Amino acid sequence: MRGQRREVVVTGAGVCCHFGDDLDQITADLRSGKNTPFVTYDEAVRYGGRCQIIGLYPGNLELSDLDVNKQQARFMGRASRLALRAARDAVGQSGIDPTPLAVVVGSGAGDVESHREISQKLEHHGMRRVSATVIPKLMASTVSANLVNVFRTKGPSFTASAACSGGAYNLLLAASFIENGIVDGALAGGVEVADPHFFAGFDSMRAYNGQNNDHPERASRPYAKDRAGFIFSEGAGIVVLEARETAEKRGAPILGVLRGYGMSSDGAGEMVAPSWEGALAAMQNALSDAGVGPDDIDYANTHGTSTPLGDLSEVRAMRQLFGKRRIPYSSTKGYTGHPVTAAGTIEAIFAMEMIRGGWIAPCVNAVPLDPEVEDYPPVITPTDAPLRLAISNSFGFGGTNVCLVLGAP
Repeated sequence: MRGQRREVVVTGAGVCCHFGDDLDQITADLRSGKNTPFVTYDEAVRYGGRCQIIGLYPGNLELSDLDVNKQQARFMGRASRLALRAARDAVGQSGIDPTPLAVVVGSGAGDVESHREISQKLEHHGMRRVSATVIPKLMASTVSANLVNVFRTKGPSFTASAACSGGAYNLLLAASFIENGIVDGALAGGVEVADPHFFAGFDSMRAYNGQNNDHPERASRPYAKDRAGFIFSEGAGIVVLEARETAEKRGAPILGVLRGYGMSSDGAGEMVAPSWEGALAAMQNALSDAGVGPDDIDYANTHGTSTPLGDLSEVRAMRQLFGKRRIPYSSTKGYTGHPVTAAGTIEAIFAMEMIRGGWIAPCVNAVPLDPEVEDYPPVITPTDAPLRLAISNSFGFGGTNVCLVLGAP
């Protein structure tokens, strides 16, 4: 329960994904059910991947376009640059002075491109040709460290790594600092960028959909009968979190409220197989923390990645949580693909936009539905609906689960 903890609100949000970084346009596409086809990934073609399509951020990430100086640029890999793009949008919308903020932003694997460059230099030239600036790129906290360096923040900074739950974990950990009076505000979220090592690992697991390289517009299809795996996509989701009293005092825009959150681990002895019990525990813990019941939730933004097992496991958990009531739910990964660490924050932002606007983004490509969900179907057509409270789920390898409870401003 909330007790004496301070209420945390969102006053700025930035999203970068494979269909751009204009949040107004992105949400308009979500509201209308318009998705953007994925593109061919040259590295996957080169190395013979089963899946050869990907979501790549189409915007400009040249350092000259990001307003950073040469000293700052030396330490910034692609993940840090993409996170900076989203963070600038979030800070700009919020109108906040970033100096006192905490920074809690993560990615799945640091800057893998730097690892590749070092391997090549070691192989051909030895250690003397390795750049003296690589360590800040290689460390797991590289994204938070670079944001601190660019924005010159003074609050605490760190990175949480939790697979596909990472973005949600970074968000809730930053929120806990605010709730307990450690800081008044924070930059929080997640980012993920393409690299062939990451891509090849998922491809070898057959986690990707390798059947629709010629139909990229339908490759990601949560809850569809013929879904065949997810599509990896680059992405960044960054929010400005503040204590409500601080935000109101400075007249900041309030986009939404983090009403509560819940966490769990599956504890089932499985590294990659999902557990509906673990998902259920995270949702139950979140509702308890928010002080609300299942009947208070108007919408669920699901983790729904388009994998045969994962989609059904989450629905089974929701059946247990909501009983006979059919909660309106949808997954936005049919639009974005799966941006891994970025997913939890991007989807929380989407859920807040739906609450503010009174609409639900439909699942795209979901028809024909899996017979297992025909009696408990997701939203599949653009829908207007008054929303007060929503949950946003993130589940990751290792059985790490997060559920966020989000409310109207």
